[in-house]
Amino acid sequence: MPTDEEIKELKEYIKNLEVINEGLRNSFEELTTLYRLVDIITEARTLERVLNSLLDMVSEVIPCEGAVLFLADDKSGEMDVALKRNISKKIDFKISQMSKQKVIEWALKKGKTIALPDTDEDAPPDERVTFVLVPLIAHDKSVGLINIITQTSEGDITNKDQSLLTILAKQAALAIENVRLYEGMKKDQVSIIKALSATVDAKDHYTLGHSQKVSDYSVRMAEALGLAERDVETIKYAALLHDIGKIAMSDEIIKKPTRLSPEEYEQVRKHPVIGAKIIKEIESLAPMVPIIYHHHERYDGKGYPDGLKGEDIPIGARIVHVADAYDTMVSARAYRDMLPAELAISELRKNAGTQFDPKVVEVFIAYVRKNTVAYDEQDGI
Repeated sequence: MPTDEEIKELKEYIKNLEVINEGLRNSFEELTTLYRLVDIITEARTLERVLNSLLDMVSEVIPCEGAVLFLADDKSGEMDVALKRNISKKIDFKISQMSKQKVIEWALKKGKTIALPDTDEDAPPDERVTFVLVPLIAHDKSVGLINIITQTSEGDITNKDQSLLTILAKQAALAIENVRLYEGMKKDQVSIIKALSATVDAKDHYTLGHSQKVSDYSVRMAEALGLAERDVETIKYAALLHDIGKIAMSDEIIKKPTRLSPEEYEQVRKHPVIGAKIIKEIESLAPMVPIIYHHHERYDGKGYPDGLKGEDIPIGARIVHVADAYDTMVSARAYRDMLPAELAISELRKNAGTQFDPKVVEVFIAYVRKNTVAYDEQDGI
């Protein structure tokens, strides 16, 4: 039978184990929160989505009545309200008073999560709240601050709550900084793409706006096929640049008012390869290269430049091929008049499974039926 001393040691041992287990449980929760945040940030491609996801996660860490997210202005550094969640007029007034009293600047200087009691002494006890201020700091720079409004009293904000919010804040601050950089780069990238696309369209007034229409059609098909947002975006911009290789061709060929000779047509067939080489030189546009290179492949393997067949052709290229063919048919050219939309759709359907991916054609026709005024259901097309 164990002695009293042994029983005491055993109880102490069990108590230590419980402390260790509690610490491990807290660490696990912190790591889980961090993992989920990183996962969300990886998927989020806009600042709006990052901010909304951040407030969603904050409400899971600590029960709150509402929250306000402040962001630092890129130029002035001043804190402006970027997002509000469930903020009443009374709370909004209290937050504006806090701003006037420089409370936010004070919290940012502290650089850590702080719980502040409601200073409104006239407010009934059940209407008093606690403001939990969570600074967002990345690379020693104030990115923003989250003001969490909770009915939990200041003393009930645990170290665990503060620890989780601090982890969340560090990662969120980096995410906000990164997505801002990404959006800035994206604006520059889009400007480059539009300038290149305009260069192609400017070579021939007959094709003016062609690239934009092909891009619009391609986006609708990609979305209808359920492609990932990132893939839809790549297809959108690849479609704008699908004919970029034509800038290397002579005006005599591009603007020829009659049908091309076999030799001239052979020159035109080179434009996907030339276009892919041009875009390949711009690192940020590299994901678009396979679409531009293969957008004239045929589903039956009789296309160019590589004679790929069926599913071996990138889905983006199959989509752009259909959009390009349709807009070419319904647009006037120097050597022929435009086709009515009904006849163009008939051509797509007739060549589904040979020239075009039948699944893509089906999706495109459904889109045209829904959106094109020229389509006449009486014709059964």
